[in-house]
Amino acid sequence: MKDIMKPVRIGLIGAGWVARQHLEVIRAIEGIEAVGITSRTRFKAEALTREFGIKGCYDTVRDLVGKASVDALMVLVNPDQMFSVGIEALSYGIPVFFEKPAGLTPEENFKLVELAENKKILTMVGFNRRYYSIYHKGMDIIRQHGALLGVFVEGHERMWKVKDLGKFSPEILAHWIFANSTHTIDLLRFFGGDAKNIHSVAHTCFQEARGDQFAAVMELSSGAIGQYQAHWYSPGGWRVVLYGEGVTVEFKPLEEGRWIDRSFVIHDIEPDELDKKYKPGFYAQMSAWRDLVETGTHFWPMLDLHGAYQTMRLAEKIST
Repeated sequence: MKDIMKPVRIGLIGAGWVARQHLEVIRAIEGIEAVGITSRTRFKAEALTREFGIKGCYDTVRDLVGKASVDALMVLVNPDQMFSVGIEALSYGIPVFFEKPAGLTPEENFKLVELAENKKILTMVGFNRRYYSIYHKGMDIIRQHGALLGVFVEGHERMWKVKDLGKFSPEILAHWIFANSTHTIDLLRFFGGDAKNIHSVAHTCFQEARGDQFAAVMELSSGAIGQYQAHWYSPGGWRVVLYGEGVTVEFKPLEEGRWIDRSFVIHDIEPDELDKKYKPGFYAQMSAWRDLVETGTHFWPMLDLHGAYQTMRLAEKIST
């Protein structure tokens, strides 16, 4: 076990928007320190080193690992770079955090799983919504009234707007259900457990490689019925509904929660202060990452590479 009196020394690979969100919470949490960063766009990395007081900016991952003496790495690159950068990050034999998705396809994700397991490397994948305070409060409300009966997830993607941004490569767009939709698909597993007996319908109306309309129903290991629905070219948003015994919990948008009692009275679910101050889920997620590196133990609701692969496989089954 690492000496808990010393902060975990983290090296970041990538200097984009999500790196900034992680750095905001790293500097607020005791026991963890960002000591170096590397990026293909060095000027972005240099800007972050100045803003967050990071000691080193490096041209390569090898230099980052060797010269900054890091305890762990965070891979925060675009989805179409995740596999190749992840392979290199795992080659150093130290714990690795992957921003979602850990690979652009289930096959890439599984190769990372095999490498990490063969080398016995600790990993974590950043499904930050698993750490939303309102989600845990919502599950507590369901449990206080009895069993979870159903989980319904809407994952409409607004693909016309995504394409208009012009910031995603054709490869990412062709694998969008893995690159982005796994955020919502994973919530089926988070709230209800692993899926079995999956029955799905996928249609393509706008020439998307893996479809653009999806409907699926499944059994979840908690005993609840899981449902997923997405229409990528119809105006809408993301929504989760939890059905309990005499109570319904809804998150729409995903960062806002409310629950309805048997008298149809609506009650708001208030997020914790840390989810108001930082990007929701990021503070708790980073604390869990620090604890993983220190103790070597995974704690729910954390996903390692293998857990992320299970979510990838569920997305694959929904889209075929």
